[in-house]
Amino acid sequence: MKKNAFSMQRMRENARIQPRQGESGWRRLAIFYCTIFGAAFCITCLYHGMRGIMRLGGMVASGGPYAIAHPAPSWVWIMPLSILVGMVLFFLNLFTSPADDGINLMPLAWPGLFLSLGWNFLEFTFNPPGGGLAWGWLICGVVFVLMGGLPLLLAFKAARNKIRSRLQNGAGIGPYLGQWLLVAAGVVLGISFFNRVVY
Repeated sequence: MKKNAFSMQRMRENARIQPRQGESGWRRLAIFYCTIFGAAFCITCLYHGMRGIMRLGGMVASGGPYAIAHPAPSWVWIMPLSILVGMVLFFLNLFTSPADDGINLMPLAWPGLFLSLGWNFLEFTFNPPGGGLAWGWLICGVVFVLMGGLPLLLAFKAARNKIRSRLQNGAGIGPYLGQWLLVAAGVVLGISFFNRVVY
């Protein structure tokens, strides 16, 4: 079968990354599943953090000799930390995901990130803090939706082919359901964590 250009295996080969073979199977799988959960958690925190900043006008700052119209909220550290941790989790996933390019929802992290942030831009375009219409956010929203939507089409195509192949072989789609449960748990705990920190 021809490898999909959007597959994790192709990404590993292009980056010349080989999955670690020295680790015991359970430890590698534990790290792999943690990356799925953690990516959903980080994207959720970043999504809600972005909404909080956009409610303040989309620009905040702290410190400096000048008066600041919109001081940075105390929880703003969540956003850069979510980005950094998310990047680490992505690279860990490259090392721990199945060598045969098995079930892996991490390729959906990119579409999930850009589509969720794009939704924020589009929603606040028509309901900005000062009223009216925010054309700059509209442009950002359209760009983010394209950046997330086009890779999503590639990911869905790869997933559809993989599911069809598994069903024909009688392998079932249990691993997909398990990973989707981890994604859901990451989203729920991300919302809970953000609300606890903010409120």
